[in-house]
Amino acid sequence: MSKIRIPHDGKDLEVNIILGSWRYVKLVVNDDLSIDMKVPVGMKQDMIHSFLEANKRELLQEYDRKKNRNHQALPITMDLQEGRLVYRNGLQMPFLGNMDLKLRIRHVPEGEETKVFVDQISEHERVLTIRTDNDDQDFIRYCIMRYYKKCATGIVRRYVKEFSEKLGLSYGNIHITNLTTGGSRLALPKLRYSNLTVKNQTTLWGRCTRRHTLKFDWKLAMLPEEVIQYIIVHEMTHMKK
Repeated sequence: MSKIRIPHDGKDLEVNIILGSWRYVKLVVNDDLSIDMKVPVGMKQDMIHSFLEANKRELLQEYDRKKNRNHQALPITMDLQEGRLVYRNGLQMPFLGNMDLKLRIRHVPEGEETKVFVDQISEHERVLTIRTDNDDQDFIRYCIMRYYKKCATGIVRRYVKEFSEKLGLSYGNIHITNLTTGGSRLALPKLRYSNLTVKNQTTLWGRCTRRHTLKFDWKLAMLPEEVIQYIIVHEMTHMKK
């Protein structure tokens, strides 16, 4: 893959020339502001340069449009703004003790529904994609929090069930706050407490109330699994007293 440099705003932009079995030439400005030019195999260099020159104005307009809309493109380090982490494309985030969750923000036309999903790229790399027309930092933080909360809830469910059997806890009523649908309760062993909550705990990873309500922080999903297990077991042992 070769590159062609074109000047823009006092610097050179690199256009990646990608040869393939395409029938037509196509210029693409990616979300990370890299530029690809898909070229049919066999197209001569002078024709490639001529096509790029003829379409340079539209290409640079699209580049500026995406740069203005997606001004948070691929930082090298974590940025703080007013003491808060700035969520940008390419940011590596913690998941189960590893920094292998990469954030990808895809901007979509205004009015399109926001979608959040994860792609497992490899054993040690996953990408959390947020497709949205809203680039407000508070909204991006909310989407990320909801993903972590969903993961933490699944982890807590699994270990509470496993450890309840090992600790010999008797059965009662159990459900995840604000998670049940259709009025039905989770098909899990029913412990002696009436509520299991995964939410923002602010200062505590978890706690057990006097009424045997277990509460855990959604950021548990960021910790190594052995640490998560310790926190859950620690809180559940209070129910044995």
